[in-house]
Amino acid sequence: MADDKLTLQILDGTRPDEKVMVLEGVLNAETAFQFRDYVRKNDFATLVVDMSRVRYVDSSGLGVLIGAYVSFERNCRRLLLAGLNDRIWNLFRTCKIEDVFTRYPTVADAEQTMPI
Repeated sequence: MADDKLTLQILDGTRPDEKVMVLEGVLNAETAFQFRDYVRKNDFATLVVDMSRVRYVDSSGLGVLIGAYVSFERNCRRLLLAGLNDRIWNLFRTCKIEDVFTRYPTVADAEQTMPI
């Protein structure tokens, strides 16, 4: 589908060794590999994923988010999700993983939880 696109923009965060990944579009079976590959290639201490422009996440997208979270935790790094809309957060609830991730309203809110 033409609407099944995902763009990734990488920005410097406000803290040392932090990046902000701005996602726009859909995170699904056709686009999840872009996110997965980028996360695997980089070794930041903290990655804040700005999902405020994500319209849709399917099970494949959810799977790569969970995989990234597990990888970050295993390596003593932090993966923070910001800007999730209610429909996507309801998917987290339906899958009973809302306790795994903390939902931050904005990137700035997520960054405030990090030590300086």
